[in-house]
Amino acid sequence: MPWSERARQASFANLIKCYTLISTVLVIVATLIFVTVRVATTTAEIKQAESTAERQVSQTLAQNQQIVDQFATNTQGHLPSLQTYFTASIAQYSNYAIDQSLRGTPYFFWPTESRQLFIKYDQVQQLTVRLTNHKKVFIATAQRPGGALYSEKDVHQPNALRAPLVNPYTLEVDGVVSVSFNQRALIRQLHQLPAARSFQIAVQSLANEDAFYFGGPAVTATQKRQFMQALHDDRLSRLAGYRVTRKRLASNYRLTMAINRTTLRSLLLGRALPLLLLGVGLLLGLSVGLWLTFRRYQHQLDTIVATVKQVSDGDLDARVPVDLKPSDLHTLAAGINAMLTEIHQHIYTIYQLQIAQQEADRKALQAQINPHFMSNTLEYIRMAALDADQPQLANVVYSFAALLRNNTDLSPRTTISQELSFVEKYVFLYQVRFPDQFAYQFDVDPSVAAVQLPKFSLQPLVENYFVHGIDFTRNDNAISVKAWRKDARIYIRLRNNGHDLTSDELTAINQRMRVPFDTAGHQSIGLQNVYSRMADYFGASFQMTVRHNEPQGVQVDLQFNDHNNTKNETSEDGKHDEKIR
Repeated sequence: MPWSERARQASFANLIKCYTLISTVLVIVATLIFVTVRVATTTAEIKQAESTAERQVSQTLAQNQQIVDQFATNTQGHLPSLQTYFTASIAQYSNYAIDQSLRGTPYFFWPTESRQLFIKYDQVQQLTVRLTNHKKVFIATAQRPGGALYSEKDVHQPNALRAPLVNPYTLEVDGVVSVSFNQRALIRQLHQLPAARSFQIAVQSLANEDAFYFGGPAVTATQKRQFMQALHDDRLSRLAGYRVTRKRLASNYRLTMAINRTTLRSLLLGRALPLLLLGVGLLLGLSVGLWLTFRRYQHQLDTIVATVKQVSDGDLDARVPVDLKPSDLHTLAAGINAMLTEIHQHIYTIYQLQIAQQEADRKALQAQINPHFMSNTLEYIRMAALDADQPQLANVVYSFAALLRNNTDLSPRTTISQELSFVEKYVFLYQVRFPDQFAYQFDVDPSVAAVQLPKFSLQPLVENYFVHGIDFTRNDNAISVKAWRKDARIYIRLRNNGHDLTSDELTAINQRMRVPFDTAGHQSIGLQNVYSRMADYFGASFQMTVRHNEPQGVQVDLQFNDHNNTKNETSEDGKHDEKIR
């Protein structure tokens, strides 16, 4: 085997190792980044779930406690009636309530008040009232909202919220109101937090009375028992394997949240493991794929390299075999062959382009000479007209020469003042041809005279009037151009009293001129050309509208923001630059 061939194969092997190493590093780094981001996202999701769960429990508990406090407050004002209910029969109590009402006291009937609580708040499940000097306990449920008196041993009311019954006269606590609420809505909200699967949440009063409990779907019965036992025995600090947080709520309740660390680690591992497996699989796939791909390409690339070397040695007739596979190498071989076949044609093409460029340079030079020659000739004619005492003819020649210089000036932009000066000469030439048949007026606010705009922006609009609008059978034709400023907004208005346009024609014109202008397909510099160039120069601030002019004719309004940062300039006399003919 030649030394060069061995060197190429060794270089190829090193290339495979290099690509494999780079791919391995990239995959490992990408996998670590994704795993880190996933773990961080999961940790943030758990913290967010903790905060959300605490907020939802606190809000629900505060709302329910408000209901209990309000009911207890309303009941405190009728403690004598409530105590009578506890000591008398229902018939005696009814007579008592009626007698009190007849004496002017607001009617209060305890079973009705209890029933109203269940009607007003459908989430109330059970109401219990205890009085300090009575052994009986009043119990009402959603099934029996009127309630009845029961023995203390018959009372079973877990997770109840309580409020004292304070005698408004003695300020002593005469009883306690306990209300149990349906917590299914709150538990359903907590179940909707994916990260709360391993949460245990308990709410107790400051007297260690249970008010609420939630266990996520991932919490086992053993974990719940361990947590509740540690909570009641006040040994949460020794609860191993849990992350415990305790917070004092605004409603004088204490919230305890516990998360099993093993379950938490399983959750994090479950989120990160698919990414790790994906990274390992991708790494193996890339390594094997790179090896197989490079091995297949090696022989075919050697063939292409050998052919290219022949060409570089001067053999322009050498061609790469086009039966290579896969298709990308086939395309490469066909491209090299096409390049070799067309190289002479490209050389010829470049030669022709050089000749064409020389011709273009010659014509550009001629285009520069001819306008100057014509301008100088017109200036000679104007001076001859002045010598012959023909000032009118001299003005015509001067105006035409000015138009010629403006047309041959390749500057892309001009000012409003310069554009209207050019338009004035254009109109003047028409007035020379048709004297006493039309008048024109240009009114330019000095503050906008130096504002720049694309060249030939106003002349096509005036030209449209002379081509389509003016009636030379009349002697009252008129056209006016006005430009002014309002804050940073520039306004230009062209008005004439020529031929009218129908509403449909105005609509069609306004729509057609907003169609994107294609310089390859249009030779006209009419409304569409003006709109396209002005919109391109001034951007979204540019607006142009063609409308009916009262009482007759057409009006064109243009407005745009002044982004040229031109300063307001005033004429020497401080007045508008206004010309009337």
